[in-house]
Amino acid sequence: MRRASSETIYDELKEQIIFLHLRPGEEISQERISERYDVSRSPVRDALLRLRAEGLVVMRPQRGCWVSRIDISQIDDECFYRLALERSALSRCRDGMKSSDLARLGYAIALQKEAAAASDAEAFYNADDDMHSVFFEIGGLMRIWRLIERETGNIRRLRMLAAGGNGSMESCIAEHEALLDALRRRDFTAAEGIETEHLSSLRNAAGAAAEANPGYFENSTAGL
Repeated sequence: MRRASSETIYDELKEQIIFLHLRPGEEISQERISERYDVSRSPVRDALLRLRAEGLVVMRPQRGCWVSRIDISQIDDECFYRLALERSALSRCRDGMKSSDLARLGYAIALQKEAAAASDAEAFYNADDDMHSVFFEIGGLMRIWRLIERETGNIRRLRMLAAGGNGSMESCIAEHEALLDALRRRDFTAAEGIETEHLSSLRNAAGAAAEANPGYFENSTAGL
Protein backbone atom coordinates (compact mmCIF):
# COMPACT_ATOMS: atom_id res chain seq x y z
CA MET A 1 0.00 0.00 0.00
CA ARG A 2 2.82 2.40 0.82
CA ARG A 3 4.50 1.69 -2.48
CA ALA A 4 1.29 2.17 -4.48
CA SER A 5 0.49 5.40 -2.67
CA SER A 6 4.00 6.72 -3.18
CA GLU A 7 3.91 5.88 -6.90
CA THR A 8 0.60 7.69 -7.38
CA ILE A 9 1.81 10.77 -5.51
CA TYR A 10 5.08 10.79 -7.44
CA ASP A 11 3.37 10.53 -10.83
CA GLU A 12 0.84 13.26 -10.10
CA LEU A 13 3.31 15.68 -8.53
CA LYS A 14 5.75 15.19 -11.38
CA GLU A 15 3.06 15.95 -13.94
CA GLN A 16 2.05 19.07 -12.03
CA ILE A 17 5.68 20.24 -11.95
CA ILE A 18 6.46 19.46 -15.61
CA PHE A 19 3.32 21.22 -16.80
CA LEU A 20 3.84 24.15 -14.40
CA HIS A 21 0.71 23.62 -12.33
CA LEU A 22 3.28 23.74 -9.54
CA ARG A 23 5.56 26.64 -10.46
CA PRO A 24 9.35 26.86 -10.01
CA GLY A 25 10.05 28.18 -6.51
CA GLU A 26 6.60 27.24 -5.18
CA GLU A 27 6.51 25.65 -1.75
CA ILE A 28 5.17 22.12 -1.44
CA SER A 29 3.39 21.24 1.80
CA GLN A 30 3.90 17.63 2.80
CA GLU A 31 1.06 17.97 5.27
CA ARG A 32 -1.42 19.10 2.61
CA ILE A 33 -0.34 16.31 0.27
CA SER A 34 -0.81 13.77 3.05
CA GLU A 35 -4.31 15.09 3.67
CA ARG A 36 -5.16 15.15 -0.03
CA TYR A 37 -4.22 11.51 -0.57
CA ASP A 38 -5.26 10.38 2.92
CA VAL A 39 -1.87 8.82 3.60
CA SER A 40 0.85 9.18 6.19
CA ARG A 41 3.94 11.34 5.65
CA SER A 42 6.08 8.31 4.65
CA PRO A 43 4.78 7.76 1.09
CA VAL A 44 4.75 11.52 0.53
CA ARG A 45 8.38 11.75 1.55
CA ASP A 46 9.26 8.76 -0.66
CA ALA A 47 7.70 10.51 -3.66
CA LEU A 48 9.46 13.80 -2.91
CA LEU A 49 12.81 12.07 -2.54
CA ARG A 50 12.40 10.60 -6.02
CA LEU A 51 11.55 14.03 -7.40
CA ARG A 52 14.56 15.50 -5.63
CA ALA A 53 16.79 12.87 -7.25
CA GLU A 54 15.47 14.07 -10.62
CA GLY A 55 16.21 17.70 -9.74
CA LEU A 56 12.55 18.74 -9.67
CA VAL A 57 12.27 19.62 -5.98
CA VAL A 58 14.53 21.05 -3.30
CA MET A 59 14.24 19.67 0.23
CA ARG A 60 15.83 21.52 3.14
CA PRO A 61 15.85 20.00 6.64
CA GLN A 62 13.74 21.89 9.15
CA ARG A 63 12.68 24.37 6.46
CA GLY A 64 10.52 22.58 3.92
CA CYS A 65 10.27 21.58 0.29
CA TRP A 66 10.02 23.65 -2.90
CA VAL A 67 9.71 23.06 -6.61
CA SER A 68 13.21 23.60 -7.97
CA ARG A 69 13.86 26.54 -10.21
CA ILE A 70 14.88 25.84 -13.77
CA ASP A 71 18.66 25.60 -13.90
CA ILE A 72 19.56 27.50 -17.03
CA SER A 73 23.17 26.31 -16.77
CA GLN A 74 21.89 22.76 -17.33
CA ILE A 75 19.83 23.52 -20.44
CA ASP A 76 22.74 22.95 -22.83
CA ASP A 77 23.67 19.68 -21.10
CA GLU A 78 20.11 18.35 -21.27
CA CYS A 79 19.73 19.35 -24.92
CA PHE A 80 23.03 17.63 -25.78
CA TYR A 81 21.98 14.52 -23.82
CA ARG A 82 18.61 14.24 -25.51
CA LEU A 83 19.90 15.05 -28.98
CA ALA A 84 22.68 12.47 -28.80
CA LEU A 85 20.32 9.73 -27.67
CA GLU A 86 17.52 10.63 -30.05
CA ARG A 87 19.77 10.79 -33.09
CA SER A 88 21.06 7.33 -32.18
CA ALA A 89 17.50 6.05 -31.79
CA LEU A 90 16.52 7.56 -35.14
CA SER A 91 19.49 5.91 -36.81
CA ARG A 92 18.32 2.53 -35.51
CA CYS A 93 14.97 3.06 -37.22
CA ARG A 94 16.51 2.68 -40.69
CA ASP A 95 15.69 -1.01 -40.96
CA GLY A 96 12.76 -1.25 -38.59
CA MET A 97 10.42 1.61 -39.50
CA LYS A 98 7.12 0.41 -40.96
CA SER A 99 4.21 2.20 -42.62
CA SER A 100 2.24 1.81 -39.38
CA ASP A 101 4.99 3.70 -37.54
CA LEU A 102 4.76 6.55 -40.06
CA ALA A 103 1.01 6.59 -39.51
CA ARG A 104 1.54 6.91 -35.75
CA LEU A 105 3.88 9.84 -36.30
CA GLY A 106 1.31 11.48 -38.54
CA TYR A 107 -1.40 10.94 -35.95
CA ALA A 108 0.72 12.59 -33.24
CA ILE A 109 1.22 15.60 -35.51
CA ALA A 110 -2.54 15.78 -36.10
CA LEU A 111 -3.07 15.82 -32.33
CA GLN A 112 -0.54 18.63 -32.04
CA LYS A 113 -2.43 20.66 -34.62
CA GLU A 114 -5.67 20.22 -32.68
CA ALA A 115 -3.95 21.20 -29.42
CA ALA A 116 -2.33 24.24 -31.03
CA ALA A 117 -5.68 25.39 -32.40
CA ALA A 118 -7.10 25.11 -28.88
CA SER A 119 -4.01 26.78 -27.33
CA ASP A 120 -3.65 23.68 -25.13
CA ALA A 121 0.08 23.50 -24.39
CA GLU A 122 -0.25 20.48 -22.14
CA ALA A 123 -1.99 18.37 -24.82
CA PHE A 124 0.46 19.72 -27.40
CA TYR A 125 3.51 18.50 -25.53
CA ASN A 126 1.92 15.19 -24.57
CA ALA A 127 1.49 14.59 -28.30
CA ASP A 128 5.07 15.80 -28.86
CA ASP A 129 6.37 13.24 -26.39
CA ASP A 130 4.24 10.52 -27.99
CA MET A 131 5.76 11.30 -31.36
CA HIS A 132 9.38 11.31 -30.25
CA SER A 133 8.95 8.15 -28.18
CA VAL A 134 8.05 6.24 -31.36
CA PHE A 135 11.69 6.34 -32.48
CA PHE A 136 12.77 4.67 -29.25
CA GLU A 137 9.97 2.13 -29.37
CA ILE A 138 10.91 1.06 -32.89
CA GLY A 139 14.49 0.45 -31.75
CA GLY A 140 13.49 -1.34 -28.54
CA LEU A 141 14.89 1.56 -26.50
CA MET A 142 11.96 2.57 -24.29
CA ARG A 143 14.16 2.32 -21.20
CA ILE A 144 16.35 5.02 -22.77
CA TRP A 145 13.27 7.16 -23.45
CA ARG A 146 12.30 6.89 -19.78
CA LEU A 147 15.81 8.03 -18.86
CA ILE A 148 15.34 11.06 -21.09
CA GLU A 149 12.05 11.87 -19.37
CA ARG A 150 13.76 11.59 -15.99
CA GLU A 151 16.90 13.56 -16.80
CA THR A 152 15.49 16.51 -18.76
CA GLY A 153 13.24 18.28 -16.25
CA ASN A 154 14.72 21.69 -17.05
CA ILE A 155 13.99 21.61 -20.78
CA ARG A 156 10.61 19.91 -20.28
CA ARG A 157 9.52 22.86 -18.15
CA LEU A 158 11.25 25.38 -20.38
CA ARG A 159 9.20 24.31 -23.38
CA MET A 160 5.99 24.93 -21.40
CA LEU A 161 7.14 28.46 -20.61
CA ALA A 162 7.95 29.02 -24.27
CA ALA A 163 4.68 27.53 -25.55
CA GLY A 164 2.59 29.93 -27.58
CA GLY A 165 5.30 32.55 -27.89
CA ASN A 166 6.58 33.65 -31.31
CA GLY A 167 4.69 30.86 -33.08
CA SER A 168 6.58 28.14 -31.21
CA MET A 169 3.82 25.54 -31.63
CA GLU A 170 3.47 26.26 -35.34
CA SER A 171 7.25 26.06 -35.82
CA CYS A 172 7.35 22.75 -33.97
CA ILE A 173 4.57 21.33 -36.16
CA ALA A 174 6.32 22.49 -39.34
CA GLU A 175 9.57 20.82 -38.23
CA HIS A 176 7.72 17.61 -37.38
CA GLU A 177 6.03 17.58 -40.79
CA ALA A 178 9.39 18.06 -42.50
CA LEU A 179 10.82 15.23 -40.40
CA LEU A 180 7.94 12.93 -41.30
CA ASP A 181 8.31 13.78 -44.99
CA ALA A 182 12.02 12.86 -44.86
CA LEU A 183 11.21 9.58 -43.14
CA ARG A 184 8.57 8.73 -45.73
CA ARG A 185 11.24 9.26 -48.40
CA ARG A 186 13.60 7.18 -46.24
CA ASP A 187 16.08 10.04 -46.31
CA PHE A 188 17.53 9.45 -42.87
CA THR A 189 20.40 11.88 -43.43
CA ALA A 190 17.89 14.69 -43.94
CA ALA A 191 15.79 13.39 -41.02
CA GLU A 192 18.74 13.54 -38.64
CA GLY A 193 19.55 17.08 -39.77
CA ILE A 194 15.97 18.20 -39.18
CA GLU A 195 15.92 16.50 -35.80
CA THR A 196 19.16 18.21 -34.81
CA GLU A 197 17.79 21.64 -35.72
CA HIS A 198 14.47 20.85 -34.04
CA LEU A 199 15.92 19.81 -30.68
CA SER A 200 18.58 22.52 -30.74
CA SER A 201 15.86 25.17 -30.92
CA LEU A 202 15.10 24.52 -27.25
CA ARG A 203 18.38 26.22 -26.34
CA ASN A 204 17.34 29.34 -28.20
CA ALA A 205 14.18 29.63 -26.10
CA ALA A 206 16.03 29.69 -22.77
CA GLY A 207 17.19 33.31 -22.78
CA ALA A 208 13.82 34.79 -23.67
CA ALA A 209 12.00 32.58 -21.15
CA ALA A 210 14.42 33.54 -18.37
CA GLU A 211 14.07 37.22 -19.18
CA ALA A 212 10.27 36.98 -19.13
CA ASN A 213 10.12 34.81 -15.98
CA PRO A 214 13.25 35.58 -13.91
CA GLY A 215 11.78 34.17 -10.71
CA TYR A 216 11.44 30.73 -12.27
CA PHE A 217 15.13 30.32 -13.00
CA GLU A 218 18.00 29.25 -10.77
CA ASN A 219 20.17 32.23 -11.63
CA SER A 220 17.42 34.66 -10.63
CA THR A 221 18.01 36.99 -7.70
CA ALA A 222 14.83 35.72 -6.08
CA GLY A 223 15.86 33.16 -3.49
CA LEU A 224 13.86 30.54 -1.67
